[in-house]
Amino acid sequence: MTKISFPALNRRQFLVSAAAGALTAGSLDGSRAFAEETPKKGGTLRVAVPGASADSIDPHFNQGQVSEMIRFTNMFDGLTGYDSGSDVRPMLAESFSSNETADTWTVKLRQGVKTHDGRDFGADDVIFSVRRILDPGKASKGAKLIDVVDADKLEKVDDHTVVFTLKHAYGPFQDLWSNRFLRMVPRDFDPAKPVGTGPFRLTSYTAGQQAAFARFDDYWGEKAHVDELIVATLGDATAGMNALRSGQVDITYAVPYAEAKLVEADPRLKLLRNPSTQYLPIYMRTDLEPFNDVRVRQALKLVADRDQLVKVAMNGYGAIANDMVGRYLPCGETPVPQRVRDIEKAKALLAEAGKSDLKLEITTASDVPGLAQTAQVFAQQAKEAGIEMKLNILEASAYLANYTNWPLGVDFFNDMYLPLVSRTLLPGGPFNVSRWNDPEFVELAAEAFKTTDEAARCDIIQKMRTIEYERGGSIVWGWSDILNAHGAHVGGLVPHKVDSPLSHLNKVWLG
Repeated sequence: MTKISFPALNRRQFLVSAAAGALTAGSLDGSRAFAEETPKKGGTLRVAVPGASADSIDPHFNQGQVSEMIRFTNMFDGLTGYDSGSDVRPMLAESFSSNETADTWTVKLRQGVKTHDGRDFGADDVIFSVRRILDPGKASKGAKLIDVVDADKLEKVDDHTVVFTLKHAYGPFQDLWSNRFLRMVPRDFDPAKPVGTGPFRLTSYTAGQQAAFARFDDYWGEKAHVDELIVATLGDATAGMNALRSGQVDITYAVPYAEAKLVEADPRLKLLRNPSTQYLPIYMRTDLEPFNDVRVRQALKLVADRDQLVKVAMNGYGAIANDMVGRYLPCGETPVPQRVRDIEKAKALLAEAGKSDLKLEITTASDVPGLAQTAQVFAQQAKEAGIEMKLNILEASAYLANYTNWPLGVDFFNDMYLPLVSRTLLPGGPFNVSRWNDPEFVELAAEAFKTTDEAARCDIIQKMRTIEYERGGSIVWGWSDILNAHGAHVGGLVPHKVDSPLSHLNKVWLG
């Protein structure tokens, strides 16, 4: 039997964490000074987040908007979660242990956890949550992540022990549950009157406008420092910055890259720079012409000037990437050359494919910093290869209404490697915007999920990433820093690589 011990880090993980820490050491800004102070109690914390009118408070059935995620990550807990680095830590689960073949996992739950309505949280709630996520009649964002679980064979051993029988072996099973779309809800959960186990309990909610929360005093973990939390949905990042500067909110989720240096120069404000796993892919529908021809996809990847995209679309707050998802991999860098711009080779590939003088339309949303700018910069770059590219920049609700159907577009994703594979690179993934379906990649992914040995799994992952590099459906051109801004009176915010710092607002206080 294999038992997972959460606090221990192997040498490889430690080195990766230490290196990443060195990269972010200079980006704490005012939060470092606050870290040495005693947290203050009380007050109402007001946060602005981008979103649209069609948002939801349901952690399982939503559109994946920032407004939704910030709300439900503060209201609901997962079995596990990420720390400020990229390491998995226990939340509602205390331990995971497997049989020798890693197709049966026993999960021990934390005792003493209360729901917002005063009930004990336990095995029945976990089983209810998992079956709800996997309900084949609905479109849960987390279903693809845990489709390895046989929902009919979930077994309650006692009030704090659940046995998961899997359809096949799955080595990094405990890591799955850190994903934000796999939060647990109480049995008989009613989305009209949502109750969770998180540090904040909902007191009022108006879709597309505002959610109000109160501190949950019976929270099992670190109790919130503030008395109340208000999460306001605003149309875009600029509106959030205006609200922050006027004193209407204490924190805004997204800072437009063009405004970041202005925030750094303002003594009333602090910029929190998160060198994250987030990327803004330029995706191509591989099931449609002309993108079903790998030569066209390779040509567009060669059109991209990655340095310019980072400097202009992100205003320098990011780093170039190399057409493979997954940052901060424990497996090390994939041994392929960094793709660089080559207009002549791009033109030759287009001519070979019979697709010279392409006319395309690129679609994205306006709510998240960098999306519209990426489309604008890339459209200009494409002109040099004889490609005419029309811009179609929409409000978030209009973009999401046709989600996964745009032939060419820009989106944003933020997660660790294997969850990204499940969500964005496999058939049926809820965020597979490129509709990529590469048989060799799919076969290797299945093998990686089943492998329990980390070194062997890393070997498979390197092969997967090489295939993505050669014939994937997206231009993964850069890693974006997620920029949050807050008043100088706000303490407790620290950078996070995977989660948003705003998913941990119980740690924040008002000075």
